[in-house]
Amino acid sequence: MVNLLTKALRTISSAQNTACRQLLVFALLPLFASACTTPGTGESTAKSEQKNKNEITDVSVPDPSALPHTPLGGYLAGRHARKVYDSSAAAVFFNRALIADPDNSELLRHALAAMVGERKIEESLPLANRLIASNVPDPTALLTVASEFVRTGAYEKAREHLSSLPRTGFYPYLKSLLTSWTLVGDNDGTTALEELELLQTASNFSATHDYHVGLITDLLGMTGLAQKTFRSAVTSVRGPRIRSVLAAGSFFERNGQTDNARKLYQAFPASAGPETTVLDAALSRIDAGEEAPPLVYNAKGGFAEALYEIGAAFFKDRAYAPALIYTQLALHVRPDFDVAQILLADLYVATGLYTEAVKTFRNVPKESPFLWSARIRLASALNELGELEAARKELRTLATEKKERSDSLMVLADLLRTKEQYHDAVSVYDEAIARIGTIEQRHWTVFYARGMSLERSGEWSKAESDFLRALELQPDQPLVLNYLGYSWVDMGMRLPEARSMIEKAVSQRPNDGYIVDSLGWVLYRLKDFDAALVHLERAVELRPNDPVITDHYGDALWQTGRRTEARFQWQRALSLNPNPDLLKSVEEKLRRGGPTNLQTSDQS
Repeated sequence: MVNLLTKALRTISSAQNTACRQLLVFALLPLFASACTTPGTGESTAKSEQKNKNEITDVSVPDPSALPHTPLGGYLAGRHARKVYDSSAAAVFFNRALIADPDNSELLRHALAAMVGERKIEESLPLANRLIASNVPDPTALLTVASEFVRTGAYEKAREHLSSLPRTGFYPYLKSLLTSWTLVGDNDGTTALEELELLQTASNFSATHDYHVGLITDLLGMTGLAQKTFRSAVTSVRGPRIRSVLAAGSFFERNGQTDNARKLYQAFPASAGPETTVLDAALSRIDAGEEAPPLVYNAKGGFAEALYEIGAAFFKDRAYAPALIYTQLALHVRPDFDVAQILLADLYVATGLYTEAVKTFRNVPKESPFLWSARIRLASALNELGELEAARKELRTLATEKKERSDSLMVLADLLRTKEQYHDAVSVYDEAIARIGTIEQRHWTVFYARGMSLERSGEWSKAESDFLRALELQPDQPLVLNYLGYSWVDMGMRLPEARSMIEKAVSQRPNDGYIVDSLGWVLYRLKDFDAALVHLERAVELRPNDPVITDHYGDALWQTGRRTEARFQWQRALSLNPNPDLLKSVEEKLRRGGPTNLQTSDQS
C-alpha cells in the first residue's frame, strides 16, 4: 500500500496543471473506493457522507469517522478537504496517510498546513521539525517553529529558523519584518530598525515599514522618531489604514498631543463601516481624559501584529489558504488578539464554514473595541446558517444600544431584501435613513437599496424617486443607471433616455452580463432586433445560467427569424429555475409560438 500511495502522489504531483491534477485525483478514486472496503465483508464503510458547509463546491467531504485508516484514501480525501478549506477533516485524513508513509515530505507538508489551519500547534510542531530536519525548505514549518519560540520568549532560536526562509518572492521582506520583532524581544532596537530597512526598497511594503518602525520606536521610548514615522504612516498616498490611525492616535494621546489625535480620528472616513466604532470609542476616551493603551505592548504583540498584517493581505487577495496559516499563527502567539479573531471568522465566512464563523465571532472579547464590528458580522453569519430571526434579534439589539448609528439597521434591511421580504426591508431602510444626520455622497447605496425594495414591493413612484436621488449623490453610477434604465424598459417607458443611461453603464462595466442584457433588451423594445441580438448573445455568454437573460436571447432570436434556436433557448430558460411569472411566460411562448407584440408607452 505504501508503494501504491507513493506512486499516486508522484503521478498527481507531476501533472502539468491544476486541472490535470484534479482529473487524476478523480481517476484514482476507484483505488480509493477499493481501499475503503472492510476486510471480510466486501462492503464499503463509507455509506454515509456529512454534507460539507462550504458552498464553494458541490462535492461534500466524507465524515472522517466513517472511513477506514487507509493511506491512499486518506491522501485523496485530505486533498479534497483542503480544496474546500475543511482543515479539520484534512488534518485527520493526512495524518492517517502519514501512518503508512511517515517519511513522505508532501504528506508532511499537507498535514502540517492542515494542523496549523486548526491552530493545533502543539501537534504540528513534531511535523514541522521533521520537515526541517529533512532539509525540506517549507516556509510553514519554519514559521510555525519560529512562532512557538517567540511565544515562549526564545527570540534567538526564532531568528535561526527565520533565517532559513526562502530568499525569493516576498519571503525576504517577511523575514526582515518578523526578525525585527525578535530583535526587539532581545532589547536590540537599533538592529531591529536596521533589519526593517529592506522594506523601504519595495513600494508595496513602504507603508508596512513606517507602521512597524512607529510601533517599535513607540515601544522603545524613541519618541522623536516615533512621531515622525507615525505622521508618515497616516499620510500614505493610498490613504491611512485603521491600524495605523489607532497606533498613531494612541501615541499622540500618550504624548500630550490629544488635539492631533482627535483630528486624526475625526479625519478617518466614516464610510469605512462598523470598524469606525473603535474611533468613536477613542474620541470618547479623549473627552473623558482617560489614558490611551498602546496598540502593541511587547515584542510578542508586535510579532503577532506582523503575522496578522500578512494574513489580512492574503485575505484581501482571496488567497484563503495562506491567510488562514498566518492568522492562526498570530493567534497562537497572541491568543487575545481581537482583530485576528475577527479575521479568522471572516475567513470562515469566505470559505462557507458558517458554524465556525459564528463560534469565532462570539469568542471576541467583550471588552474589545472591535466588538461592534464582530457582532454585525455575527448577524450576517447567522443569516447564512438560515437563522434569520437570530440575526434580526442581534441587529435589533445593536440598533437599540447605539441609536445614533444606522449601520446595524442597514445590514438588517439588506438581509431582509435578500430574503425577498421587501415590505419589511423598506420599513427598516426608512429607520436607517432617519438616523443619518447629513446625507453624503456615500449614502447613494442606501437609496439604491431602498429603491430596489420599493420597486419589488410595487411602489414604483417611490422607487423611482430613490433611484434618482442615488444618481444625484453619485452621478453615472452604473448599477443605478442599469436598474432604473431597465425598469423603464420593462415598463415600456422613456426608452430613449433608458437606452442612454444603460449605454453609460455598459461603458463602465462591459463584462457585467446583467447590464449588457439591459442594453440588449432596450434595443429589443425599440425594435432594433439585429443590434439587440448582438448584445443579448454577449449577455448569455457572460451569464449562461440566468433564466431571464436566456429568455431575452430567445425573444431576439425569434424576432430575427431564428425560431428553432429561439425555442431551444426558451427550453433552456425553463431548466434554469425561473421564477413562477417567468415560467408561465416562457411556457406560453412555447405553446403559442413566439412572444406577444411589442407595446411601448414612451412617456417622458
